[in-house]
Amino acid sequence: MSSRRSLLFAILLALLSVGMTLALVILRWEEAPAEPQRPSPTVVAQRTPLASTSPPPEPTTTATPLPTSTLEGTTTLEPTPTPWRLELVELPPIALQDWPRPADDDGLGIHFLAEAYYTEEELDRQIARMVGLRMKWALVIYADENQLRKAAIRFRDAGITVVWRRWGRPYQPLFDLGRDVRILQEVGMPPYIQLYNEPSLSAEWDGRKIDEERFLNNLLKAVTQVYNAGGYVGLQFVNQKWLEDALREIKAHGGEAIFGRMFFVPHPYGLNHPPEYEATCDAVLGFRCYAEVFKREIGFYPPMIAGEGGWKYQASDDSHYPKVDDQLHAQYHKELFNWFRTGVLSNGQPLPDYLFAFCPWLLSAKMDDSAWYDSFAGDHTLTIEAVRNLGHFRRKFSWE
Repeated sequence: MSSRRSLLFAILLALLSVGMTLALVILRWEEAPAEPQRPSPTVVAQRTPLASTSPPPEPTTTATPLPTSTLEGTTTLEPTPTPWRLELVELPPIALQDWPRPADDDGLGIHFLAEAYYTEEELDRQIARMVGLRMKWALVIYADENQLRKAAIRFRDAGITVVWRRWGRPYQPLFDLGRDVRILQEVGMPPYIQLYNEPSLSAEWDGRKIDEERFLNNLLKAVTQVYNAGGYVGLQFVNQKWLEDALREIKAHGGEAIFGRMFFVPHPYGLNHPPEYEATCDAVLGFRCYAEVFKREIGFYPPMIAGEGGWKYQASDDSHYPKVDDQLHAQYHKELFNWFRTGVLSNGQPLPDYLFAFCPWLLSAKMDDSAWYDSFAGDHTLTIEAVRNLGHFRRKFSWE
């Protein structure tokens, strides 16, 4: 009995020893310091800059990045990204009197045809009409390099200087414009290239949403191609704000050199306003509104060659003035062209040197009653004869 009690006592002592050991281990583990935790990145609230007594910076077209915060709690400003720059070759600017013009220049012209494809027979027939009217300038649309070369040779042989416009919409990039410039140089024609046409109008977007940013991106690529090939960069707008935006975009990308080899193609339609009308820009004198945009943005007036304009047949937009019938169509266009003979605008002011020529709408078309020839309304014979009766003359510039 005593041996059994001794055994039980020994077992109890052993269990007590094990329990105390386990309790001591647990106590030490709980008292041990926890392993340091690595701090996880946190977003620190951006600080509001203190008020400054200095004037605010001039607005830019590039958004300034917001301040960024570091883990140490300091705030740094990232530098404003610099806009990419146009890659331009070095070419000298052209003084106004040095721009190429036709021999015996009289400033008279016309928008050639409304389509971009034409046969050799059509070219010959329509150019002969222009020669009969002693016209020295034209605005010509072309579809591809084959049409361009074919037409350029014929206009060159007729002594007519042309502003060429490749067919394309504002949402479409224009490719191979350098090739077109080289074709004109090869055949001996001044490489006047108009880039796009009335891009602010919905009709040019074929039902798409008007996207000025997309257009400006396409325009920058196009002007670079023409300029680098040695061509003359022609801008065309019927919205003064869009013209202003385009000039500023070119400047923002370091393209100021383009301005020295750039011309403008206004579309000064008169509606049914008489030639002397100047109350609004809806007039044949409306080209002066765009001239002031250039003066303000780039400091001078580039050459201007009106590619459309004049008076559309039967125009009656303003009820304060009569509708443009055959008599007024002839009278108004004769007075317009007389600017270049007399050197005086219809408002009595001097004809500006920068207005090189005026090419009213439209030489020939069946579906447009404003066309001087071949329309369903018949030929505008009174207008044709009035212009022909101006006789031969040569336009004079102030430097002559």
